Amino acid sequence: MLVQPFNENVKTMLSNLNNNLPDSRFIFIDSSRMFQEILLNARSLGFTDVTEGCCGLGRNRGQITCLPLQRPCPNRNQYVFWDAFHPTEAVNILMGRMAFSGNTNFVYPINIQQLAQL
Repeated sequence: MLVQPFNENVKTMLSNLNNNLPDSRFIFIDSSRMFQEILLNARSLGFTDVTEGCCGLGRNRGQITCLPLQRPCPNRNQYVFWDAFHPTEAVNILMGRMAFSGNTNFVYPINIQQLAQL
């Protein structure tokens, strides 16, 4: 995945910024890694559909984005994807929690909760 080497370079850059600007704090939220973790553990997190969009048309309900007046699926909290491009609200809530209190696999060098306590 192309994003991983880029993200590692960003983490190095942020470490340098934190060392060179002691009155500032920079953190990195690895949304790509978070999303991959959610996909790997989707079933245990309560998601029943990891391939189709909740609102859209065409193959996997993802070829055409949700149109005005189109009814989305009634159980959106069980879908990973809203449409072909976007995660559902349930996934975004999980990612927000991971950013707030997650470990350094997802938020580096500290999470948002730790940052707020400085």
